[in-house]
Amino acid sequence: MAKRTRNRYREMESLMTKIILGDALVFVLYLVSANQGWSVAKVVTAIIATFGSLLCVGWLYLTGEFTRRRSLWMVTAFICIVICVAVSLILNYPAPTVVAAG
Repeated sequence: MAKRTRNRYREMESLMTKIILGDALVFVLYLVSANQGWSVAKVVTAIIATFGSLLCVGWLYLTGEFTRRRSLWMVTAFICIVICVAVSLILNYPAPTVVAAG
């Protein structure tokens, strides 16, 4: 019986995919908590989403996968999550409701 060889890149890619999905879920929780006005949850989820993404980008850099074409989608996904959190914080999502002058 042939011995199966481990593909370390496939294992890393599978782990990073799960982390990206978890990070995206935290971002969605951030949006929900910001919309509901839950200040503490908004801050906690924003910090978790940002630092989680930055740590993963740092890990990809340290392992040499940051500049590889095969890992570009992972780097892009993590950077996009950081950008989305930053933009929503800068624009103060959700924007205050507009009250009609009457």
